[in-house]
Amino acid sequence: MKNTLKKIVCSVLALALCVSAFAACGSGNNESSSSGKASTASTESKTETSGTTTNSGEKIDPTACEDTMDVTIAVMTGFTQSDSRVEKMLEEKYNVNIELVVLPGWTDGQSKINLLMAGDDTPNIMWWWGMDNDFLQWKNAGKLVDVSEYMNKYTNIRDYYNKMDPLTLFYATEDDGAVYRIPGDVSEPSCECLWIRQDWLDNLKLEVPTTIEELEEVMRAFTEDDPDGNGQKDTYGLGGDGYDPRSFIPWIYSYDYTHYNRWTVDADGNVGYGPAMPNTKNWLQDVSELYAKGYITPNITQDTDRDEEMANGGFGVTYSWCAYNNPDAQTMKSFYASNPDAKWVPIDQVKGENGNPQDDPATSAAWAYFGITNTATDPERLYAMYDDMCGLDNYIERRYGVEGEDYTIDENGLYNPIIAPESDENNTQNIGLNLFNNLFNRKDEGLISNTPETKALFEKSGANSRDRAAQLVEWRNPADLTLFTPIQADVEDEVNRYIWAVIGGQDSVDNWDTYISTLNSLGLEEAVAEAQEVYNAQAEKLQAYQDNKTNQG
Repeated sequence: MKNTLKKIVCSVLALALCVSAFAACGSGNNESSSSGKASTASTESKTETSGTTTNSGEKIDPTACEDTMDVTIAVMTGFTQSDSRVEKMLEEKYNVNIELVVLPGWTDGQSKINLLMAGDDTPNIMWWWGMDNDFLQWKNAGKLVDVSEYMNKYTNIRDYYNKMDPLTLFYATEDDGAVYRIPGDVSEPSCECLWIRQDWLDNLKLEVPTTIEELEEVMRAFTEDDPDGNGQKDTYGLGGDGYDPRSFIPWIYSYDYTHYNRWTVDADGNVGYGPAMPNTKNWLQDVSELYAKGYITPNITQDTDRDEEMANGGFGVTYSWCAYNNPDAQTMKSFYASNPDAKWVPIDQVKGENGNPQDDPATSAAWAYFGITNTATDPERLYAMYDDMCGLDNYIERRYGVEGEDYTIDENGLYNPIIAPESDENNTQNIGLNLFNNLFNRKDEGLISNTPETKALFEKSGANSRDRAAQLVEWRNPADLTLFTPIQADVEDEVNRYIWAVIGGQDSVDNWDTYISTLNSLGLEEAVAEAQEVYNAQAEKLQAYQDNKTNQG
């Protein structure tokens, strides 16, 4: 009956609007928004590069389409099993057949993406992260569809990003207004904070640290004074992900204009490469001394998983996700299952050498993107469908399921999962919660798993990261750094070698000048000069973009 009604609605709309007999979707009554610059490409040219399109003059209803459309979508994170309950729900709602193209994982995912983009069976929707130079090649080869016109007709995605951070779409938009990459996941302004074992503080009668010196004393006590009271020397001050300097944010941000892999810019607009800035030497010295004293978990210089390490316990300080504060956080649930009397609490960032405690800022730009490829038979219908899926109610159903069946909202308005998206039941029962994760994630009221306390924690961390955000550069098109791009892998290899060798004691900050000379021999000095020019040009484009948005109201 549902499909029959759908066909009737679609047919009536098609006749009423005099749509071509080959256009199989109904039109809505909402007018297209004029915000942003729409693509000027004609329907004819889009047909040549992207297959058959619907009537681009009218806004279509993706839930009222008579013809069944086959859709292939690349996924890697979130739910990846085929024919789940959620997938079938989407198929019926939009009259499509969905095929998931599952990428192999973080190690081999990008290689697989390149193979798929180079072949004849490219998914209709491709997801990727990083790969800036590859994106440039795909765009120039006509592999991706310009969705700017669609984005201004079907506005859930556009309106969400403009509400959260208007700069997000600037970093996704080309100079001519075209949009080939849709932001897939954009973090909160800051999504991490400093965590500490309150039970260990209480056991040792210590106060919450407020300065870097106090934090280091707490780390010493957590290492040497038996904070768990088991009579064994089996605890450490700080722990975290292996090979990830984010664990050392309190020391890194004790100094200005430094970073472990990002570009920096000072108050006068002077650009530098963070790992080569003078203050990098200072925080490396601080961290290496703490590591040598045994206050940091030894395996932090190895390939370890931060969540797993935290779940296992054994250390009392970490810099990690604000979302750990949610009662359904799997890492914390695993930790408390083995340590029921323990208590992790988030604390304010400590004050360092520069007197300005800052949390780690996320970028306005997405860390992952997705795009509609030239294999899509009807890119407008495909975009309209996906944009509808990203509306608030649809997003909640796709990520969390059906209220009363998969979760409840208690009398205090708090989310309580019956079947959590990360749970084993979601997989074993093939429910499909969190399908298409990182192909658009809401961080507003659609993130119903955040408690009020967690929301406040995100807001505090975000507000406490803005000064540092002003010191870090975001590149609209990293491929514009034509001198840095070919040397980037070699430069980053040397940076990582030196950072971890210094921390682990195999190298020393006394060899800083040799390290800088090595980077410059790879071409870094010339790359920094070019980066300055690119930054200046980008600043002008950003100002023009903001002026245009202001003029549009």
